[in-house]
Amino acid sequence: MRGGRWRTVGRGLGRVVAVWAVSTLTMLVLAGILPDFKLQSDDGDSATRIAVTAALGAGAFGLLSALVWPLLVRALLLVPALVIGLLTFFLNGSLLLLALRLIPDGRGDANAETAVVVAAVMSAVASATGGALAVRDDDAYRRRLYRLADRRRRR
Repeated sequence: MRGGRWRTVGRGLGRVVAVWAVSTLTMLVLAGILPDFKLQSDDGDSATRIAVTAALGAGAFGLLSALVWPLLVRALLLVPALVIGLLTFFLNGSLLLLALRLIPDGRGDANAETAVVVAAVMSAVASATGGALAVRDDDAYRRRLYRLADRRRRR
């Protein structure tokens, strides 16, 4: 049994690292495409420094999303679905702006509209990556089945 737990933890950790890496690459690509989104100081930085800034930004955005969204979902259960759909984009943009502010030396910056676009693309890419990595994961499938069964029992 112990080997199975370590294997499960290893797979979960590998999935987190893979999503973080893809999110970092997404952030780098978006910083190259969008003129209002930057990951470097005004003086210019080395490619390594820009990559570290992207990794820090993607990590902070991922952590903030993981910590804040469950609380927000519970708080917003009474809000109509259409409002939640629109609010999601703005809240993700706000989380990205906060994540960029957490990067040392003020290297990350975006205006509000660009932050909403970057956050939406990063969230979509991270969700797709996490879903693709969980496709052949029997433990993830089993957890989904347990959650569904638990929901049906509660009704």
